[in-house]
Amino acid sequence: MDKKTLIEMKKDLAMLPVLMDRLDKLQKDIANEEENVRVLLNKYQAESLDVEQLKKESLSATILKLIRKYDGKLTKETQEMLAAKMEYDKALSRVKELYAERDDINKRITVLRKTKRTYEAEIRRREEIIKSKINDETSIKYNKLVSEQYLLSKQIIEIDEAIRAANKVIKTAGIAAKHLKSAEEWATFDIWARGGIISHMAKYDHLDSAQADFNRMNSQIKNLNKELHDINLPDKLDLNIKGIDANTRTMDFLFDNIFTDLNVHDRIREDSERLKKLFSELNEIVNKLKESKSAIQKMIDDIEEQKSELLISEE
Repeated sequence: MDKKTLIEMKKDLAMLPVLMDRLDKLQKDIANEEENVRVLLNKYQAESLDVEQLKKESLSATILKLIRKYDGKLTKETQEMLAAKMEYDKALSRVKELYAERDDINKRITVLRKTKRTYEAEIRRREEIIKSKINDETSIKYNKLVSEQYLLSKQIIEIDEAIRAANKVIKTAGIAAKHLKSAEEWATFDIWARGGIISHMAKYDHLDSAQADFNRMNSQIKNLNKELHDINLPDKLDLNIKGIDANTRTMDFLFDNIFTDLNVHDRIREDSERLKKLFSELNEIVNKLKESKSAIQKMIDDIEEQKSELLISEE
């Protein structure tokens, strides 16, 4: 095995204990979030609602059904149920995101464990050779450099994880932006063409999708903020996008006039502007992370060169 391959394997393996620790914390987060979902489902059951139907229906479909059921007269209790529906959707999205993260970490751990076995076998072989060739003074210098390099490698790992977390938010934000754009187009059509229930449902279909994206982004931003805190980066993101709330949706369905249509259209545009601001903040954070990673990588490369010089110069 050549030296370059061995170095790359060692850098990769520094990630294994970090991933193991993340997996342990993630399992606890999943348990807490699953309990939150159970609490919300129990709330539905207490209200004598069809839980299984609520679990799979979109928020807009639920609102439309309730409007029809109560002849357009929604009580305070019904409004509370709709608010609880939005909370349930958000909680469920959080659990799904955590499941996906757990699966990803498990796959990476499996690959790294296999790499570790190969790496350790090669290290044992090389150690026997090194012990017979390096004197005590050189060995002390070499081990000190190894320790310094290891600490720097851990910093690189944490930065990579922060970049990974930021890119997840960027990807989801991009999807949400597309849904908002389509929703705004339908909202504009609603204003000028008076499209009725068909354009309403088309508009809210995209808004439901955008809301699901916002829920996922909320979870992803929490993860990103944790990563930024771990590397002592003061930047902290806040989604600050709530989507179209249940009351606004209900009024739009009930009255369906130019005033409600304009209100929804304006809110969609406001969310789009907030999303653009979020993109800007995310890109700024990623650039900072990449600059920091580049500086640390240069330090690691310098240490690697010093290690190589020690080994090469030793008779």
